[in-house]
Amino acid sequence: MPLSSSRIPLADQIEALLPQTQCGKCLHPGCRPYAEAMAANDGHGEAINHCVPGGADTIADLAALLHTPALPLDPAYGMEPSARRIAFIREAECIGCTKCIQACPVDAIVGAAKLMHTVITDECTGCDLCIAPCPVDCIDMHELPKITGKAEKQQHADRARKRYEFRNQRLTREKTEKRAAPTLAMSSLAPAETTAATKAPDNKSQVIAAALARSNLKKAERKRLALQEAGEDTSDLQATIAVLKAELEKLAR
Repeated sequence: MPLSSSRIPLADQIEALLPQTQCGKCLHPGCRPYAEAMAANDGHGEAINHCVPGGADTIADLAALLHTPALPLDPAYGMEPSARRIAFIREAECIGCTKCIQACPVDAIVGAAKLMHTVITDECTGCDLCIAPCPVDCIDMHELPKITGKAEKQQHADRARKRYEFRNQRLTREKTEKRAAPTLAMSSLAPAETTAATKAPDNKSQVIAAALARSNLKKAERKRLALQEAGEDTSDLQATIAVLKAELEKLAR
């Protein structure tokens, strides 16, 4: 007999108690899979103390729902944050590679290729999944006061879940369209155009490499200026700057 007498599936009840950060710190690819793992075997599945962002409050809610002791957060999964965290992009250093956009599970980062990106503060869940893919390390996690009101906390979680679900639907749609697009495009081309299209090089990696080189060059030049103002030797940096400029010229050819 299930632990909950509600007609709502147990996995749905559990998921509704999770913070919907979709951070993966519980070692599941999102809040829903973790909820399903806990709901397994009529609520006697995975332990309830693996949600780092939810912390003690979420564990207490899960314990009440599943009629099980409220265990402390398992330190193997991380430490409960003392504040709400959101991502912040240092926009002057952003190279527009879109890697953070691709990593964000709730589409809280906006921008376009080779253009500056920015975070929609109200939609960021603080999952920090955008940090690792950033090739120029221009994303910081800023702290905000924790949301303590239960109603407001639930509102944030519900909105994040909807954005997460919408993003997954969008990705599925785009994947389907992408699979269909080459066939439609190739069928509309003349034979000569078809040959040219199949031989067109993918220069995405070259674009990213050039953006990285430009970013590194800017950093090196700023550092050189700071050293010059401090009256320190800049010969090593001069050599580095020369190498970066040569690399940029090579990529521009």
